[in-house]
Amino acid sequence: MKTRKTFWLPLFITNFLGVLNDNYLKYLVFFISTTWIMKDSESIVIMLASALFVIPYILFSPIAGKLARDYSKAKIIQRAKLAEIPIMVIASAGFIFESIIVTMFAIFLMGLQSALFSPAKYGIIRDIGGKEGISYGTGAMEMLTFMGVLIGTYVAGVSSDISKSESLGAYQLPIVCSALIGFAVIGWLLSLKIHPQESTPEEEDDTSLNPIIFLVRSYKWSKQVKGLNVVIMSLATFWAIGSLLQMNITVHCRNVLELSDTATSSIMASVAIGIGLGCYLTGVIMNKGIKMYLVPIGGLGMLICVSLIFVLNPSTTLFTILIILTAFFAGVFKIPLNAFIQDRVKGRMLGLILAYNNLMLFTFILLSAGIFGVVETAASSIGVFAAVAIITLIATLAAWIRIPGAMKSKQS
Repeated sequence: MKTRKTFWLPLFITNFLGVLNDNYLKYLVFFISTTWIMKDSESIVIMLASALFVIPYILFSPIAGKLARDYSKAKIIQRAKLAEIPIMVIASAGFIFESIIVTMFAIFLMGLQSALFSPAKYGIIRDIGGKEGISYGTGAMEMLTFMGVLIGTYVAGVSSDISKSESLGAYQLPIVCSALIGFAVIGWLLSLKIHPQESTPEEEDDTSLNPIIFLVRSYKWSKQVKGLNVVIMSLATFWAIGSLLQMNITVHCRNVLELSDTATSSIMASVAIGIGLGCYLTGVIMNKGIKMYLVPIGGLGMLICVSLIFVLNPSTTLFTILIILTAFFAGVFKIPLNAFIQDRVKGRMLGLILAYNNLMLFTFILLSAGIFGVVETAASSIGVFAAVAIITLIATLAAWIRIPGAMKSKQS
């Protein structure tokens, strides 16, 4: 297993740097671009930036799935990482010239790049670790994913405060932007080290590139695997909850808790630690099996913590503790669902199903952006926590009732 873990490193670090850069860019937009407009429009900018990142997943997931099915997944990852470099150059130009249109365009391009190689990077887990490595690979990959969220978010908050400081000279913003490009270059170089033994690509078929037709066909095919559609819907709900919390924490910390961007990003980083630990420990607990009973346990933990935030409207310290615990239980909720897909979908069909999963979950994330805009405007950030609690309750009940074998452990 020692040698096999060594083989994981290029994929893990490449993914880590990509997620780090995604969140560094996104939170630079949240923290810096919002200062270029009226404060009343802050929530709108955050909502639009979140929506622009996820729209490519909805439009281009069928193409991404077809690529992962028909071509080398390692090459897809490498070329996507190469494309990240010019995207970050565009983003940097947007920050330097204070153009919200350019930074928003860069967010869209980053979403497109991420959408096109997402099925490949998750589909290659089984190629690297074999079937017995699914739980370990999925848990470790998700832990490092959220570590990337942690560092990217924190660095963005610190960078934002630095860029607003008049005492630090005129060169701080170019230095901040050079980090975007630097992370992209390092990620591309590491991606060149990914060389697993992949299954043979399948002959091109009639897979539809129309998102609606692709969605319908994928849903019908997934009926062949008992519980697969329910698992995908549960994952989509998880990401909708996460998106709502991510957007709302930024507004709540600034406007209710009256924290600086650095303090806000520190809380977001703590959230990433919580979910990363939840993901990793769940992967360790499952070992070589798929323990679906962990899903409703994770959902119940999320429900209790978010409900307490809504009821108590706590001060900074208790809020931070509760939001970290929410994130930890979110990791417990998520990992068995991811591992279920990796375990049950065979061969190159996995790429298409991961694309179908992406299309569903980012549709839910887009809906969450709309929910956030409406609820936050009408009922403030504390009202959004109430909405999250309601959605979490529904997801937990569905996981408990609908997921087959939820109280059983199925060994791979």
